[in-house]
Amino acid sequence: MAKKLFFGMLLSMALLGCTNSNKPVEGKNDNTGAEANAEAAAAAKADSAMNYVVKKGYIDSLSSNVEALPAYDYPAGSPVAKWGKLKVAPNAKGVRCMCDSKGNPIQLKGMSTHGLQWAGVANVTARNIKALRNEWNCSVFRYALYVDEEGGYAYNPQFRNEILEKVVKWTAENGIYLLIDWHVHKPGNPNAPQYRCHPTNGRDLAGDFFTYCSRRYANMKHIIYEVCNEPNWHYEGGPGVDWTTQIKPYCEEMLEIIRANDKDVIVVCGTPWWSSCPELVLGNEVADKNGNLYENVMYTFHFYSATHNDGRLADQPGNHRPDDFYKKMAKGDPKKGEKSVLELLPIFVTEWGTTEASGWHEFRPDLTDIWMDIMDGGNTGEQLVSWCNWSFSAEGGVCGALNWNTGKISPMDPEILTESGKYVFKRLHGKK
Repeated sequence: MAKKLFFGMLLSMALLGCTNSNKPVEGKNDNTGAEANAEAAAAAKADSAMNYVVKKGYIDSLSSNVEALPAYDYPAGSPVAKWGKLKVAPNAKGVRCMCDSKGNPIQLKGMSTHGLQWAGVANVTARNIKALRNEWNCSVFRYALYVDEEGGYAYNPQFRNEILEKVVKWTAENGIYLLIDWHVHKPGNPNAPQYRCHPTNGRDLAGDFFTYCSRRYANMKHIIYEVCNEPNWHYEGGPGVDWTTQIKPYCEEMLEIIRANDKDVIVVCGTPWWSSCPELVLGNEVADKNGNLYENVMYTFHFYSATHNDGRLADQPGNHRPDDFYKKMAKGDPKKGEKSVLELLPIFVTEWGTTEASGWHEFRPDLTDIWMDIMDGGNTGEQLVSWCNWSFSAEGGVCGALNWNTGKISPMDPEILTESGKYVFKRLHGKK
């Protein structure tokens, strides 16, 4: 959520909870006249747009016929050499979670890029990825590929044809996992034309991208896919993006494409409300055309500690959510017979921050500590939760790990780290 320019959204979001319809809780204001009419018109527009019919573009023959890279021999002692191709399997409590190739629960920890079309790409170098492994102790690297924003993937084929190819190679050389993230952001519906039938060329960018990747990297043990980053509200006031009618069908389409080329790679599905409400998936997980649940699938949860906590009012009014996220994710509600999300779903926290949701304000290591304990197995499912911190960049405010122009990343000058960067660096080394 950080890095995402939705400051106006945050105040309204503070008053919203997760509901089955993914619509805002009705307000208590007694609006009349023109204001009420305007709100009613906006609501009607949102409802009519929520379930629009998806128009799909074409998939390029170059993607559907791309040559697969050969299997890679990962360096001895590296995470990938040790754990192999990952899968989803039950832990000792029978809870589905990320496991190594032999079925032993493991936890990945690492960093996410910022938007590559901005300064984020400057940090994606062979030397820096080597430093993330050897100096930062990362076992995973998230490649956040924004699509339709200025200079994004839709307008710059270099992101796939050159940069992604290099990152796949560099992460393989260091034996760390690569999470390839299709960074749905604005618009927030993964079925929007900007992703499925782009106005510049009519291409199904999402289908084309995952066709290419799943063929190209089918032999690579270190690849993981995140098929949609954060399904969310459009910034113009609607519509909501529903799991059942919008997100799930999209994820199932991408899974069908990926499974045709790579039958067992882990695929991570985005969840409603900027991936903050994975509980809306319960009882309705992704399935193939025969109704069989897809295996080796995980679901996203994103948190920013000053926004997603136990509902307390943080120092920045409007930058909190009233939900008790700690309870919902880690403990459930035994009095109501409700289990925790981490007991019911395999979760990957593909993005989290030490601040409020915009990333610009309020560094809260105290609230982040609680999340770290939960992800380290402090939940009723005893699920070890893998994570990527936002972000390995000097962009995006307080939650960025790096300061501008203050020293080298490798060998690392300590002054290059922000307060958030220092916190995450310690956590990557198992220190509080």
